[in-house]
Amino acid sequence: MARTKSFEPAVALEKAMIEFWQQGYERTSTDTLTASMGVGKRSLYDTFGSKHDLYLRTLVTYIERAEASHAEAVEAVPHAGLPRVRALLRSRVEIPGCPAGCYAVNAATERPDDPDVLAAVTGYFTRSRDLITWLLRQEAGWAGVTSEQRNSAAETIHNTWLGLRVQARLGRPDLELDAETDELLTRFR
Repeated sequence: MARTKSFEPAVALEKAMIEFWQQGYERTSTDTLTASMGVGKRSLYDTFGSKHDLYLRTLVTYIERAEASHAEAVEAVPHAGLPRVRALLRSRVEIPGCPAGCYAVNAATERPDDPDVLAAVTGYFTRSRDLITWLLRQEAGWAGVTSEQRNSAAETIHNTWLGLRVQARLGRPDLELDAETDELLTRFR
C-alpha cells in the first residue's frame, strides 16, 4: 500500500526556494534542505529528484511568480508607457521569509555554466526586456523612434534593473532604489 505524503510539496518547494535564494546552490546542503523543508531525504528525492532538479524547480517557480508579480504591477498603473516601466522596475516577488534581490540574478551569477539555469534565466530576462520594449512603444515620446532605438533603450533599462536587484540584495534601502529608478527613467522621457 502506498504511503501518503506527510508534507505539502508546494510548501516544501517554497522553503527550498528560500534556502537556495539565501544561500545559493553550492552552500545549500541536502541536510539543510531536508531540515528547512521538513522532509526526509528519501521523500525529497522521491518527490523532487536530485538537488539539481529541485534547484531548477525552485528557479522556474520563482520566475513564474516574478512574471506574475511584474504583470500585476504593470496592470495596476493606469497610465501606459514610462509609469508602467517604473512599476515593473520596482515590482518584487513577495514570499514570507524571502531575501531582498532577485533569485534569477543570483542563479545567473552563481551557475552561469549550467545550461538548464542559463536557459531558464535567459528566457526570463528576454521576456522582461521584451515587456519593457512593448511598454516603451506605448510612451508618446517613443512612438516615432526606430525599433533599434527602442530595443537599445529597453536593453539599457533592463540591464540597469538587474543592477538595482543586485543593490537590493546588498541591502540598499527602497527609497534609494526608487530614486535610482526615477533618475534612470528621466533619461527616457
